[in-house]
Amino acid sequence: MKRQINNTLLELITGIIISAAVVEVLSILVAGFSWKFTSGLWIGAATAIGLAAHMYRSIDRALDMQPDDADKYMRRAYLIRTAVILLVAGAVTFLKLGYVMATFVGVFCLKFGAFLQPLTHRMLHGKDEAVLDETGEDDPPHTDS
Repeated sequence: MKRQINNTLLELITGIIISAAVVEVLSILVAGFSWKFTSGLWIGAATAIGLAAHMYRSIDRALDMQPDDADKYMRRAYLIRTAVILLVAGAVTFLKLGYVMATFVGVFCLKFGAFLQPLTHRMLHGKDEAVLDETGEDDPPHTDS
């Protein structure tokens, strides 16, 4: 069974990619091209996309739980995401895959993507078009990350 990606998640991922591309272009214009910065940035952006998908999945599951169980589950999911960020930063540092600060900038693109979500919503779905989710209900743009 093929699952469709949620529209809001797709818009968030698009915003992450756009913001990482803007950071890449600005870094090239300011400091010139660097493989280490580029690899660190895109490793961070890929991590941000994974974190966004995990966050969506965690929230979706928590909504089906009792409030106390959902609270514990979301705390555990948050710890998992934090551990992933630290593990990725450690891997980038110790394996010399890129600049670790560029990796953090890439992860921070998750926040930029959340701010860009209303814009990416209009880009992907048109200005006045209502987007229906899997249940057939409106899926309004969300700006929380």
